[in-house]
Amino acid sequence: MVEKLRIWVAVKHGIDVNLTRADRASGLVRLDSAPRKTSDFDKNAVEEAVRIREKHGGSVTAISVGGPAAREALREAVAIGADEAVLVTAEEWALWDTRAVARLLGAASRTLGGFDLFLVGEGSTDHFAGLVGPRLAGELGCADVAYARHLTVEPTGVLAEKDLEKEVEVVRARFPVVVSVGQEINTPRLPTFMANLKASKKEIRVLSPTQLGVAPDALTPSVVIERVSVPEIPRKQLTISGASPDEVATRLREALRGEGVVP
Repeated sequence: MVEKLRIWVAVKHGIDVNLTRADRASGLVRLDSAPRKTSDFDKNAVEEAVRIREKHGGSVTAISVGGPAAREALREAVAIGADEAVLVTAEEWALWDTRAVARLLGAASRTLGGFDLFLVGEGSTDHFAGLVGPRLAGELGCADVAYARHLTVEPTGVLAEKDLEKEVEVVRARFPVVVSVGQEINTPRLPTFMANLKASKKEIRVLSPTQLGVAPDALTPSVVIERVSVPEIPRKQLTISGASPDEVATRLREALRGEGVVP
């Protein structure tokens, strides 16, 4: 086992998709005014990081790349049990895509002393691209384990069970390693009042891309979201009638068969 396990965990302060609203006239979803919260999968990642530290010792650093409001997600991570929190932000943070986020996470980990285990959620609850973990591992040139549903820390690395839908794959990876976790891995704890109070007073270290040695042109997005809209679903507006219930049922079955709904 490494002398002091350095665990990092990425936390996103993402859009709360359950509370988004669409403009009736344009059909566009109002992302600028949508409320935000800690991404659900990232809570699992924080919980797993804290459980590993409780069992094996070491430290847990929670890091978020985003706007100033991401402090809320970091304080929640601290309330769950993270030892320290880091926010990477700049005025243009809203334009950063998964490549930029991974680049900044990698730069922060190098600048602040490195890590042994870097945990991320398998996807965010708003975009669910599932790319930050693999991109981060690519930036750092280390192993990447995705879709982990169970994780065991060994002396030189991790043993992970990966969920592949119809089967489970068991893999080993040496430190340093990036691991993406799903919601099956644990049930995040609910912080106590005192834990939340303590977290509210925790100092959060704020860093800019410039301080991390990342030039602005290195953060130019490769993917740009032009608009988010509610899909238009045309209705058939078909009326089925008949002289008896049996006749109505027969006509309904024929209509469904014509649409390919039933054989």
